[in-house]
Amino acid sequence: MTRGQGATPGVEIIKAETPALIDAFMRVPELTFRGDPTWVPPLFLMERRRLTPGKNPFFEFGEAAFFIAYRNGAPVGRVSAQVNRLHQERHKDGAGHFGFFDCIDDQEAANALVAAAAAWLKERGCLKMLGPMNLSINEESGLQIDGFESPPAVFMTQSRPWMAALLEGAGLAKEMDLYAYRMNPAAAAPKLARLADLAQTSGRVTLRPFDMKKFRPELELVVEIFNDAWKDNWGFVPISADEMEMVVGELRYFFSGNFVRFVYLDGQPVGVMVVLPDYNAIIKDYGGKLFPLNWARLVWNLWRQKITSARVVLLGLRGGARGGTMGAGALAMLVNEFIAEGRKYPFEWVEFSWILETNRPMRAIAELVAGKPAKTYRVYARTL
Repeated sequence: MTRGQGATPGVEIIKAETPALIDAFMRVPELTFRGDPTWVPPLFLMERRRLTPGKNPFFEFGEAAFFIAYRNGAPVGRVSAQVNRLHQERHKDGAGHFGFFDCIDDQEAANALVAAAAAWLKERGCLKMLGPMNLSINEESGLQIDGFESPPAVFMTQSRPWMAALLEGAGLAKEMDLYAYRMNPAAAAPKLARLADLAQTSGRVTLRPFDMKKFRPELELVVEIFNDAWKDNWGFVPISADEMEMVVGELRYFFSGNFVRFVYLDGQPVGVMVVLPDYNAIIKDYGGKLFPLNWARLVWNLWRQKITSARVVLLGLRGGARGGTMGAGALAMLVNEFIAEGRKYPFEWVEFSWILETNRPMRAIAELVAGKPAKTYRVYARTL
């Protein structure tokens, strides 16, 4: 147990360095989300693995510290601080990151948490703190700032309405907004269908599903396309196949290859769309626990396709395929095919998330099928 820096009178910051304190760190949201009917407790088994060096590939290129704020001996908030060497090598901005920010409506506690994270990052030579990111931009990112009336989609962050003001009160300011769009598959946009038909009739654009029998090679193709398609985006850090498998591997046995589609242009794989079944509605009442009985309930519901929603986590084209009618048509074909697939279940909604506020082409596609964003997630920054 280590006392963190930046504590203020009445607030004590503890660095979580033992299994018991890591468990306490994971349980802080039980306090901050008490009484919130939309809260979906994360599964402890998955959270513990994410926070454990040797089990999360993040720790092969990064390091992290976890802090808990206590007032009068009771936990009132938490935050992580992490250094991602891949980010620093690529962007050369001296940025360190923070994440897992949860806090009751207590500005003093929030100030102490941010100060502890900032001090830890500054000790490691960081010039700027950026976040929330849990633990990297390729995992959950951003603090939810609107759309509090509905639960989050799978692997999206969840916040309380006061948390944005707490971060701003601690000296952080907006760096970038990330949007989540939700569409009803039964209400497809005619313009999207026409664009997809144009690409299909050209004879140059084809689609195929993910081959589950070749899981690892197919996953490596997803990663290859992702790293090409997103390389010019704000905050981009290349993802490895091991990282991708940590995200989608939890669900690999529970969804068909139709939930991942590749698009080919003139016979070459140029784009991908990855959809995850949104099991949040199933696990919402599990209290974060899978054993002894909830694991069987989850497997049963997933195999029986008792999923009423889904999240599009990846959708993009390689840089050389973007632009022009064929590029737009290829994306339209991917989305249109999944809309048709979504009608079979049927899904009440499908979320496209997250999309950078500066990514106008992808926002245009999302707004064509879904309208305005359903939720906004904000990344904050401050100098150190």
